[in-house]
Amino acid sequence: MELVLQAVPIRRGLQCAHQSYVASLFFGDVARLLDDERLYVPNQPDLPDFAQRKPNSKRVKAIARYILETYQDGTTFFPPICLNVQPPPIYRDGSIFLPYYSVTLRLTDGQHRCFGIRQALRDIQTEQPQYLSILSQLEVGVLLFAGLPLEEERQAFRDQNLLVQKPSVSLSHHFDQRSLTVLIAKDVIKRVPQFCNNVEMVENGLGKHNPKLMTLSTLVTATRHMFPNLKSKKDLELRIDWAATFWTATASILPNDPWEAKNKEERSVQRQDSLAVTAVVFQALGMLARELYLEGVPEEELVKWLARLREIDWRRSNELWRERGVTQIGATEEPIISNTKTTVDACHKVLREFVGITPVSGVV
Repeated sequence: MELVLQAVPIRRGLQCAHQSYVASLFFGDVARLLDDERLYVPNQPDLPDFAQRKPNSKRVKAIARYILETYQDGTTFFPPICLNVQPPPIYRDGSIFLPYYSVTLRLTDGQHRCFGIRQALRDIQTEQPQYLSILSQLEVGVLLFAGLPLEEERQAFRDQNLLVQKPSVSLSHHFDQRSLTVLIAKDVIKRVPQFCNNVEMVENGLGKHNPKLMTLSTLVTATRHMFPNLKSKKDLELRIDWAATFWTATASILPNDPWEAKNKEERSVQRQDSLAVTAVVFQALGMLARELYLEGVPEEELVKWLARLREIDWRRSNELWRERGVTQIGATEEPIISNTKTTVDACHKVLREFVGITPVSGVV
């Protein structure tokens, strides 16, 4: 019994022995090869052929969910998996011939994708068995290395993973057309005057020479607080309208319009002096918005509900922030704010207090 794969040879080095092939595998074959232990993942540190990291079950589940959410509309985008074929394959007439019961396909990159494919097939067999044959026939690209010794296999794993750099979170959101939360955030940027051309869409952070108000990743996080666990497009446009009105109302209330566009010098000074432009405050405002949304506050009443935000002294030096755990005194005795869940929660409590969702006496 042979596994036959159409393949294209690729010269990997100057010597003829340095040979690789580009091919593809059906999802069903990936699962079958894993179950038959022909597709082998050397991820156990106590074994002499150790050449992989340990698998992460959360990543496997996330990849399976990604496959099931995207395969029907053809937007499952996978980079190829990489295999070391032992012994080296036979290649003729445009195909690779692998003796099924004696070949070992050792994964040098893509174990989570392979485990995710198998998990997706198991899930669909349980939940929607009528689609199992369709999913089984999808393909994943494969780069096959021919007979690498263990040392080179380990080098391949190291190079493939070390040389890859993930995009920034903001850039990932910028290119994302699937996440409902991201879509809301990007629409809000267009509709809120203070956000237009004032949100960093590519970088994760704001350097001292960046005059933008905040990063897209910060706004997406705030939007997730506003609409957590958003799964359905139902009423999506209404949510976008409400969110845009909330941010516009908040911007109109904050003293001295701190969210307006500024040059880099003005923004640098502002970041040193004011909390109103920090990621912590935007996230806390997203949590506040969630509560107002659940209260059913209509858009036209948001300005009235948020009016007391103008009474807050937003200076970092305000003792209120230190007393409530929003800021701490650093080594230079200047107030600092850390972007942590604890700090965001503390800031949220202060905002709730001023808006009147809970009384001042109720704050511990």
